[in-house]
Amino acid sequence: MIEQRFLPDDVEPYGKTPLFTNETVPDKILNHHDLQAGTWGLLTVEAGTVSFFRQGAEAPLAVIPAGETFVILPEEVHHVRLSEDAEFFVTFYKRPKK
Repeated sequence: MIEQRFLPDDVEPYGKTPLFTNETVPDKILNHHDLQAGTWGLLTVEAGTVSFFRQGAEAPLAVIPAGETFVILPEEVHHVRLSEDAEFFVTFYKRPKK
């Protein structure tokens, strides 16, 4: 189950995390955190599944399987849970300065 979300048409990538696994994912990502105002994240799952939870929710908003992506909205407080074999990364986007 994946909620359909899309990046705005006018954003550009500006950074990317390394490929994370259960062994390498930072604790911060497994606990509640958010993206800065004006920053979107595109979570890309390479293997396994990643479950995306909004703050306070007991059920995941989305379970993202390998080969799929999920858009993280600016300032959306969230955390993720990984399957044992999960591998994922996040690409960060923002609007270009004018």
